[in-house]
Amino acid sequence: MGAISNGIAHHTKGLIPYCATFFVFRDYMRPAIRLAALSESRVIYLMTHDSIGLGEDGPTHQPVEHIASFRAMPNILMLRPADGNEIAGAYRIAILNTKRPLVLALSRQKLPNLKGTVSLQFHQ
Repeated sequence: MGAISNGIAHHTKGLIPYCATFFVFRDYMRPAIRLAALSESRVIYLMTHDSIGLGEDGPTHQPVEHIASFRAMPNILMLRPADGNEIAGAYRIAILNTKRPLVLALSRQKLPNLKGTVSLQFHQ
């Protein structure tokens, strides 16, 4: 899936491919994500279920070390928004980002918007 997204990014300029999976499974896409970073591919990797509060899935689905490993990878933009307002801002950054892949890690918990965060609007 990651390699297909990379191919789309290189073949069709102007189209921003994205792929999505649970964050814990990102190790399967690690080589493709690293290659996207090295080749400056504009791909959005959406990773869900990132939380220590997953409950029924237990500790095997609590990849707390994965964010650090992505942040250590050269030319990756790794974002972990805290609420819906920050997710909107992260998507804005994803669209404006043109020279590297973006990894967006999202929780599945129902979280309220935090005080102090605001929804970013698209302005030109």
